[in-house]
Amino acid sequence: MRVLIAVAWPYASGPRHLGHVAGCYLPADIVARYHRLAGDDVLMVSGSDQHGTPITVAAEGAGTSPERFAEERHAEIAASFERLGISFDLYTKTHTQIHTETVQRLFLGLHRSGYIEEGLQAAAWCPRERRSLPDRYVEGRCPVCGAADARGDQCDTCGSTLDVADLGEPRCRSCGAPAEFRELRQLFLRLDVLQPKIERYLDEHPDWRAFVLNEARGWVRAGLRPRAITRDLAWGVPVPLPGWADRRLYVWFEAVVGYLSASIEWAMRSGEPDAWRAWWEDPKARHRYFLGKDNAPFHAVWWPGILAGSGENLHLPDDLVVNHYLTSGAKMSASRGVGFGLDESLDRVGVDPLRHALCALNPETADVEFTWDQADARTRTGLLGAIANPAYRVASLLWKRFGGVPHPTAWSETAHERREAERALEEIGAAIRLGDLRRALAGIHAVGAQVNRTLAAVEPWRLADDEAHRELTRLLPMLDVLGVAAWPIVPHTAERIRSLLGRRPTPVAWGLDDSPLKIKQRPEPPLRP
Repeated sequence: MRVLIAVAWPYASGPRHLGHVAGCYLPADIVARYHRLAGDDVLMVSGSDQHGTPITVAAEGAGTSPERFAEERHAEIAASFERLGISFDLYTKTHTQIHTETVQRLFLGLHRSGYIEEGLQAAAWCPRERRSLPDRYVEGRCPVCGAADARGDQCDTCGSTLDVADLGEPRCRSCGAPAEFRELRQLFLRLDVLQPKIERYLDEHPDWRAFVLNEARGWVRAGLRPRAITRDLAWGVPVPLPGWADRRLYVWFEAVVGYLSASIEWAMRSGEPDAWRAWWEDPKARHRYFLGKDNAPFHAVWWPGILAGSGENLHLPDDLVVNHYLTSGAKMSASRGVGFGLDESLDRVGVDPLRHALCALNPETADVEFTWDQADARTRTGLLGAIANPAYRVASLLWKRFGGVPHPTAWSETAHERREAERALEEIGAAIRLGDLRRALAGIHAVGAQVNRTLAAVEPWRLADDEAHRELTRLLPMLDVLGVAAWPIVPHTAERIRSLLGRRPTPVAWGLDDSPLKIKQRPEPPLRP
């Protein structure tokens, strides 16, 4: 099966923090690694969202051009993801010719089909600076939760998607002057006309996480409205219509097209320009999107509407794997300086301990508070206590007493143990497939805990050689499980376990090898993550 792993595009406005990683990037990587081992043909894409007002606001603050600022941030973000081991097939950016052409092509398809129309909209205006103000140049009181610092398009406090005209006490973000509203010519995406298609689409996906489906259906029940998709900016994707040279397409309209443009770019880079069609034009392919909950409405409503209305018969999202927020007293936010940066966190604890802690604390069903004490505890009890150390303990005993060679008769008699190991591996795989990563990690911990309990119960160091040799050999299938099942989550630790057991470091399938294991090197205590 072909599987597209489409991961939310981060704004190229600053470094990524742990909330971003836990929300979508690490879950996407874990699931992508699993699908590859399961034999699926995986294409995992994302990129830096370089356009729109978040970038122009940040660039102005840095005293540089939006293009230069966005390019520098893109390079930093890509390097951070590489350090963490996020296994993109392509991590690109929106400021490319391929992306521009792809966005404009879908825009024109929607325009030809009557889903884009011109109209007037009240737009914010700064009387002091004498210019119109795109969404993020306006701040005010959130009409939903009352927060005083909501932006014109979104409230960071409650996560609500907003219309700038709904803000209370709107003001210019740049100079603080009260904002006025004037009529401005805009192009509108007719979500109201697309609503029947979107309703049918949502009805086809009752298995999404409940809060995602409920929010999307709430939008539809309230009645979708035409949404302006042009902005008075000089930075972004140009509107491909005469008379609109001074406008750019709204970043949320063009950014979601990045999943398609990145797939096309990947195909061109691979030397097979039409290879992307195997994912986007095959109804049997599976498209899995990974994002934080503030992005959910755009992917559950806007993006399916854009695809359905484009006339190109492209594959719509099958799964939206949406997580809640990781918090640190409040929702982590790069722009507000709340939370822990990805690079500083990697410097502090390393790759596998960070991946393990964020998986253990994954905010799948509710917001989760992150502290370093919790992360350290998860490393001690989980990564070391239930994954690394069980392998080290068994390997050490086998090495010291039996040269690392399993008992030949006992190995041939481990059919029961191997069935139990395969069953555990399948249960862990099923949890990863569903995006239930905490349950998957708990299953891995349970395997290691079972090894530890068996060692404590049988005390092989007290047994005669033949009996000790047999008992240790019977534990090897469960260690084999650890080397495979832990790899999507903590790849470096899993690779060391597999090397210790005489397997090739990187697993090639989600299953157990029938060949006997052999401890081929002296274990070094402890098996550090």
